[in-house]
Amino acid sequence: MSSYQRREAQHWLDSMRGVDDPGGGDGPGRTPGWLPKGRAGASAAIVALLVMAGFWIWAFSPLAPSGHPDVLNNVVFTHDAEDICSDAVRAANRLPGAAEATGPEDRATQIVATTLLFEEMVTDLRAEADDVAGSDGELVDAWLGDWDTYLDDRRAYAETLAGGSDPPFTVTARDGEAVTGYIDIFAEINNMPSCRTPGDV
Repeated sequence: MSSYQRREAQHWLDSMRGVDDPGGGDGPGRTPGWLPKGRAGASAAIVALLVMAGFWIWAFSPLAPSGHPDVLNNVVFTHDAEDICSDAVRAANRLPGAAEATGPEDRATQIVATTLLFEEMVTDLRAEADDVAGSDGELVDAWLGDWDTYLDDRRAYAETLAGGSDPPFTVTARDGEAVTGYIDIFAEINNMPSCRTPGDV
């Protein structure tokens, strides 16, 4: 390697390190290599560092918003709801499933039976929700409203099957999304996995 290439390579390394003067350093009277040269540039860099530090302090403080907007503060309700839903799911799982149906009419009878179980579940959830107040209460009411819509869809599908037709099961949309999505997300983020929509239809 020629002396010229060495000087060019060293100059490139020095520029990557932010060192303009290879013989210099961060000694007294010198601007540290990681700060821009000049008072204005150094001041701007310090302000930027302080802003970044302030942001992260705020981000990890109790003042910063956290979590999903649908997370409930009332964990008593979420615990009780999970118990109610898990009981209903276990009861539904003991009933005959689609693989055992002999035709659409038989399948309709099965869906009516399991829908009755989930109707009772929602009734029990609504009774538990009587003690849920404020924004939590509004969230739970909206969630149970989605469950009501979903149960209506199940009943309508059972009627279609009872008439001898066997189309795919569809659910009502809200704001362009199926209500089952809202039901399931709410159940997941509030640690109520058994309160997701069942997969029996």
